[in-house]
Amino acid sequence: MRAPTQSGAGMPVTMSDECRQIDMELDGALSQNASARLTWKMSEKALSHLTRCERCRLLYHWLLDGVVPTQPTPALAEAVRTRMKQSLAPVTPQSSPRVLAAQFLLVFLLFSAPMVGIMGTAGLHEMNLTQLFGIVTVLVCGAALLSFSLAWQMSPGSLHRVPPRIAVIALAAGFLAATAVLFPWQEPRSFLERGWSCLKAGLLMAAASALLFWVLVRRGHTLASGMMGASLGAIAGLVGASVLQFTCNRQDAMHLLVWHGGVVIVSLILGVAISWGVNNLLRPRP
Repeated sequence: MRAPTQSGAGMPVTMSDECRQIDMELDGALSQNASARLTWKMSEKALSHLTRCERCRLLYHWLLDGVVPTQPTPALAEAVRTRMKQSLAPVTPQSSPRVLAAQFLLVFLLFSAPMVGIMGTAGLHEMNLTQLFGIVTVLVCGAALLSFSLAWQMSPGSLHRVPPRIAVIALAAGFLAATAVLFPWQEPRSFLERGWSCLKAGLLMAAASALLFWVLVRRGHTLASGMMGASLGAIAGLVGASVLQFTCNRQDAMHLLVWHGGVVIVSLILGVAISWGVNNLLRPRP
């Protein structure tokens, strides 16, 4: 800190060695944090100098009055405690990530199974055992991975054993790779007409299931909302693609990749876009 160089009368102030020592002590006090300043005391020699030097005395009182925080009054502290107690309300403890993941899987199953029963099992009869086992494994693993990812995102402080971005990428890559390897590449017939109807049906089912998943998600504390939107879109799209896999009789790789896989990709993109739009609308304006 710099000492004033002039007095109130405009005359220069002579700084002695003792004044410089006072400056060093005050500088040391200013370098401490707020809690340490509350217990800070000057040396006896410095206090004796303050009785003789107006300049150092002014600096000392400025430090005490303008820098060192004062303790709140008992009345103020009691008022704060009362307001805090009045604002407290009981809350329902959130379930563990495992229980939350099981709930997501249950919603996935309870939505998909009745839809397959309503729309028929034409696709099931078109697959051989290898194709059926392979695609069911991918769908179940993808649903489980996304369910746990959503549960981890809902639970602050939980360990993300698989980052949300990796979970979404793994689902999309696994579905596309399994489809390309397991199913035959046939000459497309009525590619646009049949494919467009599958895409529309899949997106309608994805939209309906996304509402059910959102009911579960909103009960938790969501953190990474952009990735949360992507995860919700991905698992909802997986519901639509799973139902189509068992109900659509076009089990060739091109149709499955473009139209059934398109349900997952479009749902994922829509989930990110909706999440981004909602965040921008709810964000406080400066």
